[in-house]
Amino acid sequence: MPNIEHEFPLDLVRRSPDTAVQLLRLATETPLPSYERVRCEASEATATAAPAEMVSDSVVVLERSDPASGKSRNVLAVITEPQNGRDTDKRFSWPCYVANVRHRLRCEVVLLVLTPDDSLATWAAAPIDLGRGQMTQRPLALPLTALPLVRDSGLARKAPELTVLGAGVHAPADEDAVLALSQALQTLDASATSLYSDYVLAALPAVAKQYLEELMSATTYRWRSDIGRASYAAGEEHGKAEGKAEGKAEGKAEGEAAAILTVLHARGITLTDTQRETIQTCTDLEQLGTWAGRAGVVNSATELFG
Repeated sequence: MPNIEHEFPLDLVRRSPDTAVQLLRLATETPLPSYERVRCEASEATATAAPAEMVSDSVVVLERSDPASGKSRNVLAVITEPQNGRDTDKRFSWPCYVANVRHRLRCEVVLLVLTPDDSLATWAAAPIDLGRGQMTQRPLALPLTALPLVRDSGLARKAPELTVLGAGVHAPADEDAVLALSQALQTLDASATSLYSDYVLAALPAVAKQYLEELMSATTYRWRSDIGRASYAAGEEHGKAEGKAEGKAEGKAEGEAAAILTVLHARGITLTDTQRETIQTCTDLEQLGTWAGRAGVVNSATELFG
């Protein structure tokens, strides 16, 4: 069975076809053709007369309108193929993918192979001689280690899929990257957030995972994503297991306070010791909710408490 590292990039591309274009830009400096739209093509577009192993994982098509006819025209197809190990059979199946997509869609085709490291990328990018040097296929290969680690929240909101994928690869521990990751997750729709958050939570180190869970459990995030609701529910279940309603409320307050302090720290908002203690010792959940709502937008501690 394909592992999560194999399937996850494909899930990103299927949910957001633009992700394939962004990955392609990272893999090559060759300019892309002018295009207006991006769509996912059904996997059957790469089917050959052979069985299922001849079907590619993902095809994204770039389109633009033909000025003469006004109809949409395919200008480039991108086959995305995650590869976790060396498989000589791929040297025979990959040309089939490309030939069939080219035949069906009547446009240029690029095979983009995603690998976990540089060594495998070098292997995947080796030219494939189709016969006596008369015809050669040259796959593009992108090691996922080449993905940027996004630390800017504004950029994370604009490219959430790349932010999530990069975080899963680099497993950051610094607060700027975790804050940017939380912003990326909030940009996604709820159906995607649960899947993506599972991926990054499995990859992050313990400290970063705690930061992210605190951020996502803050009031401003809680009702906007599955992970926030999951964190909240997990806290409630833990409290029920302990059988201490008071302890549960205290734990929730502590989590809210920690999330507020994490956001403020990541945004460079300086607090005095007294102000920090005020937040840490507050047990009024309504007040903590108010501060949580302000933490992501204020420019000073004075505005937070104002």
